[in-house]
Amino acid sequence: MKIYCQWVPWSYSYNASNTIKEKLNIKSKNIEWCSNFNYVWDKIWVWDNLWVLPVENSYAGNVHTNLYNFLKYDYKIIWEYNLKIRHCLLSKEKDINKIKNVYAHPQSFNQCYKYLKTKKIKANNYWDNWLAAKMVSESNEKGIWAIASIEAWELYNLNILDKDLQDQKWNTTRFFLVAKKDSKIKYKKKKWKITIIFEAKDIPSSLYKCLWSFATNGVNLSKIESLPSYSWPFSYLFWLDFKWKLEDENVKKALEELDFFTSFIKVLGEY
Repeated sequence: MKIYCQWVPWSYSYNASNTIKEKLNIKSKNIEWCSNFNYVWDKIWVWDNLWVLPVENSYAGNVHTNLYNFLKYDYKIIWEYNLKIRHCLLSKEKDINKIKNVYAHPQSFNQCYKYLKTKKIKANNYWDNWLAAKMVSESNEKGIWAIASIEAWELYNLNILDKDLQDQKWNTTRFFLVAKKDSKIKYKKKKWKITIIFEAKDIPSSLYKCLWSFATNGVNLSKIESLPSYSWPFSYLFWLDFKWKLEDENVKKALEELDFFTSFIKVLGEY
């Protein structure tokens, strides 16, 4: 069994993958690192492979690339893991007043918006925080910094000039553990959450009627978000998370009613 995740060892994805591998008794050597999200998805075709990638941040929102891949691939969510994200300001410099340019992934800049605005720091987009820290450690350019985790400081022997840059102190990224539909892998711990994606019919009050299907059956929704649909310009899909189990009668009734008001429903996982 292998776990595939994006980018390099000791990234935030590594921290999530490391926790999951311990729960499933997977060896560290079986964690495979990929250069982008789509390459990770392509690697799940073997039944015993797993996918660990971020889908949502509590402050900066969804990672849409990964949400849309559920439409392209017939895979299932078997678990979610919430990782607290703590950003640090790293450099070979020792004086924070010498900052000229800071490098990080755009998501990190979104999470540290207030901090960067207050410090009047120029943000430069980089593919990944860990690669940004690596670049800063190897560069001879003066006044450059990276936003990354404390593990990056240890790995690349940089100076920490500031900690907890994130605007939201409880800043958390949600990761999904995904496998093929016919995979026998089971994550022992359960929250009994269900995730679905659907497209409402083009009729009056269709979204209201879709959501009423859950309200009348006492199903508690924990997330709803709209996503632009691939099928038609300015049409939308809806991503829902809700509690209970698929075998529960109220959930069965809610999904039966939902089917009447939708043109497309896909259950992404029960976990």
